Amino acid sequence: MAQKGYKYVEHTADVEFVAIGGTIEAAFKNAFLAMFNTMADIGKLPKSKAKTQKLTINDSARTLEDLLWFGLQDALSVTDAEGVYAYGIASLSISTSMGEYNINAVLKAKKKEQKFSKLDVKGVSQFDLKIVKSAKGYGVSVVLDV
Repeated sequence: MAQKGYKYVEHTADVEFVAIGGTIEAAFKNAFLAMFNTMADIGKLPKSKAKTQKLTINDSARTLEDLLWFGLQDALSVTDAEGVYAYGIASLSISTSMGEYNINAVLKAKKKEQKFSKLDVKGVSQFDLKIVKSAKGYGVSVVLDV
């Protein structure tokens, strides 16, 4: 696995990645970063605090898979609506309450500039979205519709 916590795997038509983490939060964070890096070259986006926007994601779901799907879809919608590329996670927490999982994340983003563009992500597929727990932590598999 790549040191960055995710890797892209071959897919016939779309973009698929696997993200890992020692905790469920770390795996989700790496999944968000993999999606962000699909849309823009996040390594080249300026990381200075100047003109950085913070966007909040709050979602609830009955399963972790649904929570991941809702969170990624929400991040995709919010960044598109705001005209920004997200490049990092300021904070991310997952909790449970009354039989539901909850995610609260704050994304760091910069105004879209064509020179950083990569692919237009249209959505997050529920097909083949998986979360696996192992002795080393968590792994998630996601397919992005491009």
